[in-house]
Amino acid sequence: MKQELILQGFESLIQNLSIDLRYEKCDFAGGLCRINSKNVLIINNKLPIERKINLIAEELKQLNLDQIYIRPVLRQLIEGRIQR
Repeated sequence: MKQELILQGFESLIQNLSIDLRYEKCDFAGGLCRINSKNVLIINNKLPIERKINLIAEELKQLNLDQIYIRPVLRQLIEGRIQR
């Protein structure tokens, strides 16, 4: 699957999880945080697409996603079962 489609799939999943996704200019890679009682995933917009995908997968790994349908390729990335 093309990296652009994987990133779009992750962006859709994040939206379905009611997490705000922000691509911002920053001096760190990014991460999941809580701002004003809302979950926010901040990603450095200068990162290459592969690094954005890896960062999102690592951050989603922290959440309990067992009861949520996730496309198999995305779930495998989150669980680290396929090479990124």
